[in-house]
Amino acid sequence: MEVSCLKIIRFCVVLISLCIYEVVGEVDLTVDIEPGKTECFYEITTKETTIEVEYQVLDGGDLDISFYVQGPKGTIIAAEMKKSEATHKLDAKVPGEYKICFDNSFSRFSNKILFFEISTGENEEKQTGEWDDVIDEMEELMDVTLEYFKDSVDVVRNNLDRTMQMQTIMRMHEARDRNIVENNFERVNVWSCIQLFIMISVGLAQVLMIRNLFDDKNKVGKTKVRT
Repeated sequence: MEVSCLKIIRFCVVLISLCIYEVVGEVDLTVDIEPGKTECFYEITTKETTIEVEYQVLDGGDLDISFYVQGPKGTIIAAEMKKSEATHKLDAKVPGEYKICFDNSFSRFSNKILFFEISTGENEEKQTGEWDDVIDEMEELMDVTLEYFKDSVDVVRNNLDRTMQMQTIMRMHEARDRNIVENNFERVNVWSCIQLFIMISVGLAQVLMIRNLFDDKNKVGKTKVRT
């Protein structure tokens, strides 16, 4: 009886972990890349799989960044120049360390605030293996199959993952739009101050010029009277 209870508890734990595993397995970060520098991140694979990289520039300069992925053998398997956002799904056929880099070396003054997300296809394979183990154990205790529960949990997990991704993307779009509006607001204020300063300077210059003209006439009139 104790063994059966332990198996049921293990089933519940695995059931919950399968719902959140893919969320934990994904990596999403927001980084600040200084001008003239390149930031690289590493993803290690143990077998043939897929690597999906999605990134978006939130703030800085013209909202662009260069991107490339270097394979374990040193070959560049994906690259693009000065993009604001993109999504890449790469076939990692060779196990090893993959180098994912974001290049801001072309910029001399602007920092780039970048959001990116990295996920691999190994998560789904691991989930499938865990499901098979749980099914084998639970079929000894139950007369019905667990495929129905597996399908239901898969649907819920996929919907949760998709919802979370969409919320993250919308949040990053909102952050980028907010940064653009703030930058435009600052530019308008700066140019308005410059224009106001120029107008005041021109007005003062005109007043001084007119005043100097009247002063010159008064001096000429006084000189004639004395003569």
